[in-house]
Amino acid sequence: MNHRFKIKTVGETISTNLLMQELEKAGKLINGDVIRAINQTGGIGQSGNYWESENGKNLTFSLFLETHFLAAEDVFQLNKVVSLAIYDYLLEKKLTNVKIKWPNDVYVGNKKIAGMLTHNSFLGEKLEHSIVGIGININQIEFKRDAPNPISLKQIAQINYDLEDELNGILQFIYMRIIQMAKGGFLQLNTDYLERLYGMDKKQKFKDSEGSFNGIIKGVDSFGRLLVEKDTGDQFTYDIKEIEFL
Repeated sequence: MNHRFKIKTVGETISTNLLMQELEKAGKLINGDVIRAINQTGGIGQSGNYWESENGKNLTFSLFLETHFLAAEDVFQLNKVVSLAIYDYLLEKKLTNVKIKWPNDVYVGNKKIAGMLTHNSFLGEKLEHSIVGIGININQIEFKRDAPNPISLKQIAQINYDLEDELNGILQFIYMRIIQMAKGGFLQLNTDYLERLYGMDKKQKFKDSEGSFNGIIKGVDSFGRLLVEKDTGDQFTYDIKEIEFL
């Protein structure tokens, strides 16, 4: 029922990504291995931000993928695959107003329900393998850290979820999107991603190295950089740490 993924659950770890990196260095991982932590004490989000997760309440896991079929320049396809799979999973839960916020978060309205962080290893011009860390807020109803906008499935639906069932459900959607990518479906992945992108074609406030400005997201390039059009009509390309949503 877990769709070619092999799940190992650990009681507690600082970070499933760090644990998986150690196992990879020791040659103890194969394609499709999943490590899930019941209690992740030091999860890291994008740009080094802390990922809060109450013991036994949420899904915090990492996935090991062999990706020899991906060229190094296509590495952002993997981000699209995972964020779209989480989107697909939440859509099945009948959630509305779900969006993918560039580069790696999934939002319900203006609140963050999920995030991901990848650790990629390259061999020549190929992506040899990737460790994908995923955090999804499931049953937590009180967030104590200073993260500005978290939300969980339970807060939305008032239901307590079985975490093992939910993990298997998410992995099913990830598997389907991986197959789509492996078959070269980049065009459809890109279309799906842009259709679901938070703030796409809408004027909003940003901040870059030159200060705050009004801009419109026009897309994402093949390297995963955000394309933003400023009021001047000029279009700029931003990497992950080069622009901030205000």
